[in-house]
Amino acid sequence: MTSLAALLAVLLAPPAEAAAHPVFLPTRDLAATYQLSAPGRPATTYALQYDAARQRARITDPLRGLAFLVDLPAGQAELVVPALHAIVEAPDLAGLAGQIRDAGGAKFFALGPDRYAGLACDKYEILAGRNSGTACLTPDGVTLHFNGRDPSGSATVTALSVAYQHQPGAAFTPPSGYTQITLPPGALAQILGG
Repeated sequence: MTSLAALLAVLLAPPAEAAAHPVFLPTRDLAATYQLSAPGRPATTYALQYDAARQRARITDPLRGLAFLVDLPAGQAELVVPALHAIVEAPDLAGLAGQIRDAGGAKFFALGPDRYAGLACDKYEILAGRNSGTACLTPDGVTLHFNGRDPSGSATVTALSVAYQHQPGAAFTPPSGYTQITLPPGALAQILGG
């Protein structure tokens, strides 16, 4: 999984089942900045915009000039690639959107309070099959910190800033005039270096 896709899954992935069931999606519009760190890779900063009413997200990678657009209710995700003037649809993205809606048996165990980006959060241990980690979630469903491991490696995501503010609908809509590209399974990860 690419680092951008990993960030998307971490920031928006709900538990399907939990001992202490936290709120798992933001209940208010927000704009946030996150840092993603993984062993052997330089830390990367991403921007998240979230529309709580429509459950839509935009995750922007300013370094690569890419953006994921996710529509959770529709189970759709697209990658906007301005350098190619293209919108990429791939089975990898559709599968990721489905995982976000239903994380397939993840269990959360409360560990206690913590604080990141100036906000209070509750820390949880997460177990989901061969995947595990810890997450710190605000009472209104914002992930402020996540440290996770799966068979392909580990990653840490930390909120640097969170601003609760209205997000314009245009931020979650693909640009007009872009070419639609459909990739075969696995191609997106290869292209993005993941």
